[in-house]
Amino acid sequence: MQQTPTRLLMENPIKIVSYNVNGLRQRVSQFGSLSNLLNTFDADIICFQETKLRRQELTSDLVIADGYESFVSCTRTNNKGRIGYSGVATFCRVKSAFLSTEVALPVAAEEGFTGFIDRCRRKEGLEEFEKDELVKIDSEGRCVVTDHDHFVLFNLYGPRAAHDDTERIEFKMKFFKILQKRWENLLHEGRRVCVVGDLNIAPTAMDRCDADPDFEKNEFRRWFRSMLVLSGGLFVDVFRAKHPDRREAYTCWSSSTGAEQFNFGSRIDHILCAGPCLHQEHDLQGHSFLSCHVKECDILTEYKRWKPGDTTRWKGGWGIKLEGSDHAPVYMSLEEIHDIPRHNTPPLSARYLPMIHGVQQTLVTFLTKRQGATQIQSSKISSSFSDGDATVKACSKSMKRSFNECSISHPSTKSFMFFD
Repeated sequence: MQQTPTRLLMENPIKIVSYNVNGLRQRVSQFGSLSNLLNTFDADIICFQETKLRRQELTSDLVIADGYESFVSCTRTNNKGRIGYSGVATFCRVKSAFLSTEVALPVAAEEGFTGFIDRCRRKEGLEEFEKDELVKIDSEGRCVVTDHDHFVLFNLYGPRAAHDDTERIEFKMKFFKILQKRWENLLHEGRRVCVVGDLNIAPTAMDRCDADPDFEKNEFRRWFRSMLVLSGGLFVDVFRAKHPDRREAYTCWSSSTGAEQFNFGSRIDHILCAGPCLHQEHDLQGHSFLSCHVKECDILTEYKRWKPGDTTRWKGGWGIKLEGSDHAPVYMSLEEIHDIPRHNTPPLSARYLPMIHGVQQTLVTFLTKRQGATQIQSSKISSSFSDGDATVKACSKSMKRSFNECSISHPSTKSFMFFD
């Protein structure tokens, strides 16, 4: 039997950032462009929550950036005024969108996590739930799932539920219970699962500035802690595992008060991991995804709106509008992550959305026609300069080929308030 050549495996660090942007349009404007915003993180996978964009509002300047592939989910309901509310987007930094071996470029992607948005059928393990329940859960644009071969990444924006809103409390609990079923099914299949995002849950009293004695009795906090290895679950709260004793480590502050100045906040933005490490010795003691691959995990406090040196609120600062999100990003860096088999950008990529792809095609057509006109004009003006004319033609041909390659590579058209 002929032996298959062994593919050279490259090990590259992977940095994942999660950030509730509190309006993607506003953050893009703040940084000048989407590229500037993304590049400031110097990360391979960037997960945004609360983009506040409806599908018809998606434009290339908000979801397309050179060197990145993006995957988005938008609100599909207008219940209780939730038009343009919520929304998540995952940006993956890649060198090539096609025939890539990069882990950052997913091999598959899906909008939502129940299976009814893109495939119109429930995911395995969710048979106990009615179709209407699952459709409703995914209608608010709260999840994008990307499969990076070594791990499946969930970018989440958890629902907020006021203590007296029984309807939203029920929705929030069902949201997380269905998610838990999906995670458990993937882990049962031997997959590794990473969860990042604003879950709108501060799990313990240490994660909240003003926690009362009954704080940890809340049903969502109990559910969160039940998912962790320390309580017999399968997941690790990566930040808390790396910083078990750090206090006042918050990621969200009230947007209407001077809470940031006093670090009066809550830790509701999380990174969770579950599953074995990538090494072959899974049975060896001390091996886990956390211990073998997670190098760092922390809060990027430099993105806080209020910074030391800013005008204090009681000295005239109340009239100053703080620029930025009311959240700080969190990140995790992974090591000893091998390249994966060659693959192309999944069809869910924003580059293939009709409102984006149509604009790109129109631009390609315009530039191609303009290129042809320029070439003809150049030929008329100086036909005697044969060398120069040949250079123009060669350049024109090269540019036209690159445009065509880009255009045919798309798939077939078939008090203080804290939100926890």
